[in-house]
Amino acid sequence: MFKLETMIYASEDGTGSVFTLNPALQKQLDALAAQHPEVCQRKAKGEAGGVTYSISDMSLAISSKAFPTS
Repeated sequence: MFKLETMIYASEDGTGSVFTLNPALQKQLDALAAQHPEVCQRKAKGEAGGVTYSISDMSLAISSKAFPTS
């Protein structure tokens, strides 16, 4: 089993960065960067497959879709 680590860094001015090894999240962030380059930019890809994105006007939302309900 692999760990698909994601790190989110946020600063007080509203900017931040996201580093992720998760391919599904990379795909979502790539789509966001393509649709809104003024908000999200892909910055660097590491040797281990991790990607860093720069995010402007950063806000974080956790969707209830991510959590199964019984």
